[in-house]
Amino acid sequence: MKISESTSYPHPVLAPWSDDIGGATIETTINFREDDENNQVSIHCEMRLDQPDIVALINSGAACFGCYVRCQETGMRRLQRIGFPAGTHDFASGALLGRVQIRPVVWAISSISGYKPTGVHSEFSAGSNIQPGQILALDFEQVIEVTRPPLASVESIFEIVAAEDLDEGEFEIDTDADRITVRMPEATYQLVQALRQTDARSRATIMNALYMPIVMDVLDQLREDTSQFEQYRWFHPFYARCQLCDVNLEQPDLMNDAQKLLDKPFTSLRVLVDEEA
Repeated sequence: MKISESTSYPHPVLAPWSDDIGGATIETTINFREDDENNQVSIHCEMRLDQPDIVALINSGAACFGCYVRCQETGMRRLQRIGFPAGTHDFASGALLGRVQIRPVVWAISSISGYKPTGVHSEFSAGSNIQPGQILALDFEQVIEVTRPPLASVESIFEIVAAEDLDEGEFEIDTDADRITVRMPEATYQLVQALRQTDARSRATIMNALYMPIVMDVLDQLREDTSQFEQYRWFHPFYARCQLCDVNLEQPDLMNDAQKLLDKPFTSLRVLVDEEA
């Protein structure tokens, strides 16, 4: 979706820079709050709208108010519904980082026949047929800066669990959850847990043997479509790390990019080998 002050519409749209609808105003105040502990951002919007026909459509449920939110750091592009005339939305942890553009919008939820709001310009005097999703009102875009927290470790976005349905030596991953779930047989699970809790040599071995192929698989899944994972909490810190490491998710080099994201894990393993020698 591309929205700007220069965009033209085939129907009347109320906006501060437009004369499509006269005698009415729209003004939105946006505040945001950062929860540093949970790496979460909440936005609170208050809209002052005095166009009676648009207000009536919102109150009847035929239209709604919200914001089009764009964040280049995380790739988020979302038309987010928010309460009218005031409401708050809490975004998932890590969903917003850096420069975030927020555009207040009123859009149709259902079809509206013969839309002809009070004060409409003569160009639209015959009335307009509005389809669901079409914009009825816009306000100026506002920009907020969300503090970039330290990147979470790659290990923190994974959850390792025992699975009775897998044979020894096998493991599988599930990306349809807030954390990437690594499933493995009970004996393997117990071994991995023991190795993770011992010394640097054991942890380095696990990093190479387990996380390398998993990260490669995740990159392969993201190559197909990132939007299907945006609802999960693991995606946003993983995406941020990809941005920082210059990983092209549309055309990943699976082996080399996985090493970048894991901070070259074979280097730490080589150090351990040299120490043994």
